[in-house]
Amino acid sequence: FRGASNAVGKLVEECSGDKSQMTIVTHSSGNHAQAIALASKLHGVKAHIVMPIDAPTVKKEAVKGYGAQITQCVNTQESREGTCAEVLKSVGANGHLIHPFDNVNVIAGQGTIGLEVLEQVPDVEALVVPVGGGGLLSGVCIAVKNMKPDVKIFAAEPLNADDCAKSFAAKNRIPLP
Repeated sequence: FRGASNAVGKLVEECSGDKSQMTIVTHSSGNHAQAIALASKLHGVKAHIVMPIDAPTVKKEAVKGYGAQITQCVNTQESREGTCAEVLKSVGANGHLIHPFDNVNVIAGQGTIGLEVLEQVPDVEALVVPVGGGGLLSGVCIAVKNMKPDVKIFAAEPLNADDCAKSFAAKNRIPLP
């Protein structure tokens, strides 16, 4: 939620017009989708979320419960991004994309978790951080390594979604199928 809230908040601050006309657009299987939906609701702006057809029903219901509109797509990165482009075109100049992990304000917001860990556990030697798209991992690494460069940070991901490990081994990005 931290990354989404930070990114939505920054866009709302920068808005020179009627913020009630603003629409935040993103794509996500669930966690970022819910966070953008809630952050948008709290900031008084609309949210339009692109979610894969096979995203968990409980996550789709939560997104709808926060008042966001959902457009479904095939579960590929290409389809998600293409559908986001279509949604942005349909909402026009009031649409603003917040990428789920490739957004400096999302990363900065996620990084506050690292700062909180350092505050609560000043002698921390290592952290294990989940990696999905990489925004949380990036934010935590930037924050923690800036304050305590000797802390070891390990990325963790499930075997059936191990694109980060495969990409690292191949020395180039290997997206999930």
